[in-house]
Amino acid sequence: MSSKFRVVGALFATAFIGSSCGGSGSNGVAGPPTYESIAGTYAGALAGISQGITLQATFTLTITQSGGTLGGSYSLVGTVSDGVSIVPIQGTGTNTGTIASGNNPSVNIMGTSGICPNLSSPFSGAYDSVNRVITLNGSVTVFNASCVVVLSYPGTIILQHS
Repeated sequence: MSSKFRVVGALFATAFIGSSCGGSGSNGVAGPPTYESIAGTYAGALAGISQGITLQATFTLTITQSGGTLGGSYSLVGTVSDGVSIVPIQGTGTNTGTIASGNNPSVNIMGTSGICPNLSSPFSGAYDSVNRVITLNGSVTVFNASCVVVLSYPGTIILQHS
């Protein structure tokens, strides 16, 4: 295996759609939406097998927020192994997205690779308001130095607020 693998998180997901009701003013008009504050840093373990190659990594997501608009960055650090060779991998990039209003809202983030800016990946999932956890389902992709995807790891990642 080449040591020139890079990683970008590509988490396609089934989104838990949170719902909310806006308050009504005295004139019966709904008030502005309210958004939970989810800004901060979240981290979780990734593990998977694709084409006989294992992935062991830590995924970190840092979120900035202004109302329903999200931004920030992500990073992934770990290894891939074919049972003979262990190769370190890492990836970083930026993210933009949205959060739905209300409790336990859906979260949608587009992650863009810092090394291969032509590679971007949608992240969708839900925020657990009580436990301060973001759950995302989808695939993490590994790409080579030419920005060609060579492996894909489907699964679920649970990110805990740090």
